Amino acid sequence: MFNLSKRIINALLLSLCDVGALLGAFLAAYHLRTRFEIFVQVQPINEYVLPLMALIGIIVLMFYKQGLYRDIRDLSMIEEYANIIKALTYAFLIALALTFFLKLYEQSRVLVFIFWSTALILLIVVRFVYYTILKQLRARGWNRLRVAVVGSDKKVRAVGQLLKQYPQLGYYVAAKVILPRDVSPRSDNLRKKIDHEILSRYQRGEIESVIISDTVKNYHHIMEVHELFNEYRIPHRNITEAFDLAGFKAPSGEGLEGLVNSLDEGQTSGGYKVLKRFIDEVVSLSILFITSPLWLLIMLAITLSSPGSIFFRQERVGYHGRKFLIYKFRSMRVDAPQYAKTPRGKGDPRITKVGAFLRRTSLDELPQLINVIKGDMSLVGPRPEMPFLVEKYKPIYRCRLLVLPGLTGLWQVSGRTNKPLEENIKYDLYYIKNQSLLLDLVILLRTIPTVLFGKGAY
Repeated sequence: MFNLSKRIINALLLSLCDVGALLGAFLAAYHLRTRFEIFVQVQPINEYVLPLMALIGIIVLMFYKQGLYRDIRDLSMIEEYANIIKALTYAFLIALALTFFLKLYEQSRVLVFIFWSTALILLIVVRFVYYTILKQLRARGWNRLRVAVVGSDKKVRAVGQLLKQYPQLGYYVAAKVILPRDVSPRSDNLRKKIDHEILSRYQRGEIESVIISDTVKNYHHIMEVHELFNEYRIPHRNITEAFDLAGFKAPSGEGLEGLVNSLDEGQTSGGYKVLKRFIDEVVSLSILFITSPLWLLIMLAITLSSPGSIFFRQERVGYHGRKFLIYKFRSMRVDAPQYAKTPRGKGDPRITKVGAFLRRTSLDELPQLINVIKGDMSLVGPRPEMPFLVEKYKPIYRCRLLVLPGLTGLWQVSGRTNKPLEENIKYDLYYIKNQSLLLDLVILLRTIPTVLFGKGAY
């Protein structure tokens, strides 16, 4: 309950700061707008009261949907600012669409643009000041989050020392729980240990959140503990030194955020992740628009060639083991087993004639652009696997779950389905370690001839 109160107070304070910034931004925008005599005269300010209140409501709602009212302690501010830009732009687009289609108001478009610009500047400044003050208060012991650190003995001690070294992050280690190495997945002993050392303390209010830290050698612990905390509805996050076996090292002196970026998701910056997501959305939407006539032809061909649905949906495992439904154009007969292994040769009797063409040209994967737009996948990354295959993963293979799965990847442009996982895992590890916009661009460009010539596709 105490933790919930902290989150509510933080959200209320931030929303009040945002509302104040938006009101100030509008007054500044209105003043600037009225100073330019070359434009058409604007309406009196009192006529903007109702639409302004509605717009502020939409902005606050979009900020909430974008996660901008979470209790942030170690998120990169670059990512925070990018989320502000995205949410503010979406809110203004929604408001403009409503005024256009419903013909509610005839407002100055110049004023709207100036308002968006001033609002963006003030909101970013307000966030910067807010979190700067909050870090200073947390460094003095205010608003600290009581956490339990769970994992191997070495990693628990390392994370504990790091949190103590950076008090401005606002974490207080209230408990350290060492996972025994001899505990197997799905073990009752593991559940009992979590029940006794975490759940009971969480229910008494002694612990407000959990940080999970372990090596890839014990990755089954992480997945099992995640499931338990999800079941118990205990807030938790993950810091995984997933690159032990590959010999990757985290840069020193970067605080918790640096540790998370380096060990949990490869050595990438917040700016890279924001740009990658932006590119994913823009490129996917563009390809969807350009290929929309082709979608209609494919849908017609599938309907005429064999009975059954046009689309094929299948559960796959993605980022941090989260399951999602992947979309494809149906290329197999409707009675084919849904979770059979992917065909790796020509002449598979399960594949229809249209399906064979779709697979050879990779057109069957076009609907995965929807997965990219939804955020389940990225344009570039390791391919997502079916759950029964992930359950058989060796520990090192689970490194593939530390980034968003991709529509294409280094593995695919280096041979695609011709090689086994044992040989291709090195490509995924290389990509995870060396992620960059340049590498993503190279992979995307190499994907074009791979698809055009149908190399390795069946």
